[in-house]
Amino acid sequence: MFGPDETPLERTPDTRFGGTPPGRTGPPLAPIAIIGALIVLLIAGGAWWMSRQPAPANATPGAVTTTDAPIAPPPPPPLPALDRMDPLMRSLIGALSSRPELARWLATDDLVQQLAAAIDQASQGKFSSGNFKVIAPAGPFTVSRGGGRRTIDPAGYRRYNGLVDTVTSIDASAAARVYKTIRPRLNEAYRKMGHPDGDVDRALDQALAILIDTPVVRQPIVVVEGTGARWAYADPKLESLKPTQKQLLRMGPDHVDAMLVWLRALRDGLRLEA
Repeated sequence: MFGPDETPLERTPDTRFGGTPPGRTGPPLAPIAIIGALIVLLIAGGAWWMSRQPAPANATPGAVTTTDAPIAPPPPPPLPALDRMDPLMRSLIGALSSRPELARWLATDDLVQQLAAAIDQASQGKFSSGNFKVIAPAGPFTVSRGGGRRTIDPAGYRRYNGLVDTVTSIDASAAARVYKTIRPRLNEAYRKMGHPDGDVDRALDQALAILIDTPVVRQPIVVVEGTGARWAYADPKLESLKPTQKQLLRMGPDHVDAMLVWLRALRDGLRLEA
């Protein structure tokens, strides 16, 4: 039922997919592709690139200064080398939000490389867990039974409140501007992942196109037993979606709505910057 690149919904925790062995409790694998794609926006904390320059020491408040020619803004400071980006990323993103979801991820290493890998996977409609498992929502995936069918339990959508609130609180336009600034290091990391002539801009655009094409399903989503310890979507159209889209659906229609609005704003911002 599932293709080689797809990961269906879990019925019980499965250690093969980052789950918890039977008999133990713990968070299941989060929709990692979504987290990976959304982590890209967290670089919006780098508004330091767009901060206003201090006024000249001899400037008088309220005075208007005129010049014969416009003054070009100073060039941004050079980015650190790829393998030295972590401190800068922790500083920028840590200043953006104090949410524990971010703090747990920032405690990991190779942050730019993780972003590049997430973009790479999401551009193909795939996902990989990597270190993003540290921000997985708590609680297992659950289903409701009734009327001779099983549906995704709407109560489980609340697991994603923190993640969605964190993402949507960030200004998408600022994220797009900062993405453009740190793009050299993202592109460098992306090319080292088997894309020597690749372009991270194109990969991100593909990832956003896939995510934005995710349908918003308002009615209860029926699931059936899949292979192994997994659930599958009963609707063939939903089951044929990309793995990233199917994972996004698990967050619930209200969260999907909010995320699609934000992702469209990010895409628009990126196009304006381009």
